[in-house]
Amino acid sequence: MSQDLKQHTIIEAATKRFAHFGVAKTTMSEIASDLSMSKAALYYYFPDKNSLYAAVLNTIMDENAAQNDVVLQKENNPFKAINFYLERRTQFIIKYHNLVEYLKTYSMNNLPSELQPLFMRIRNREMERVVSILEKGVQNGMFKIDNIKSTAELFFDFLEGFRNLSFAHNRTIFPDKKEFLSVLKREIEFANIFFRGLTVS
Repeated sequence: MSQDLKQHTIIEAATKRFAHFGVAKTTMSEIASDLSMSKAALYYYFPDKNSLYAAVLNTIMDENAAQNDVVLQKENNPFKAINFYLERRTQFIIKYHNLVEYLKTYSMNNLPSELQPLFMRIRNREMERVVSILEKGVQNGMFKIDNIKSTAELFFDFLEGFRNLSFAHNRTIFPDKKEFLSVLKREIEFANIFFRGLTVS
């Protein structure tokens, strides 16, 4: 078995166990046992649980992004596109709640080094999606925007600020499922008000 295939097999096994039992309650020994391999062999591919966790997050987020991008590329209505984007993002977190809730262990100021580049990549990807949605709105004549990138940054920063304010009492990155659904409703309301302000009269 090639090294890439072996890593993929490990990530699949870890994803199942993390999603079912949670990350904190899963040990590297259990993952090795699931794969009928030694702990030493597992550590050869992933030196610790954080590095494996980062690989799992990276993989499931890439898969989710690929599925969403197919729909977003076809959707020319920016209102429908931004609602879809916000809904799917929340659905993803709820689907993998047992996996992502491990991030409650950390604050934004003490993320492990293995997760820092991943979160930067996620932010850049989300920004690119908002830019793409706004560009389509301009191209189809629905929006008038002088600087699309600056407008996307403004939208994203306000959305992120609202999310952080909503979850401030937790002082963690990820709240529980009910809180996410509550915030989603407000995010969609904000997005539609913001986008109506860009609409050509």
